[in-house]
Amino acid sequence: MSNVLQFVPKAQLTSRQNLEEFILMCRDRLTVFGADLDWYSHAWPQVGNFTKKDAPSRGFTPDQLLDSGIMSFAKAYVRYQQGFKPSKLKNEFKAIRCVEAALLEIKGCADITQTDISVLNAAAEVARTYEATSYQAGISLVKLVEFLNE
Repeated sequence: MSNVLQFVPKAQLTSRQNLEEFILMCRDRLTVFGADLDWYSHAWPQVGNFTKKDAPSRGFTPDQLLDSGIMSFAKAYVRYQQGFKPSKLKNEFKAIRCVEAALLEIKGCADITQTDISVLNAAAEVARTYEATSYQAGISLVKLVEFLNE
């Protein structure tokens, strides 16, 4: 059975410190997807790939990986969400991909702590480009924003 731990952010810590603690907890203490999960792999079997929007599911290249600035958060977020609120993984990946693209466009870096209203507006525009699944991308984006606000 998987270990399920709830992350409780500490108000006195900076957003960067909370982010680092969250990533460490998800990497080192959660066992969702198995205790032997290769955290450093960019493709988690039966879970998904940590790639940019429009990257192929197989045969992706290194330049199609998520930006290194958001990679650890993306892995932590997917693992955490599946421990507490299991859902279709592809939608969590869509939200992360939307925010990554928006952060790179607006802030010039994929630092999740830099997310603000201008980034979220740009992320919503990216979500619309998912065509047939833009609604699911938008809903997942809302869930990601709610998580970031907690």
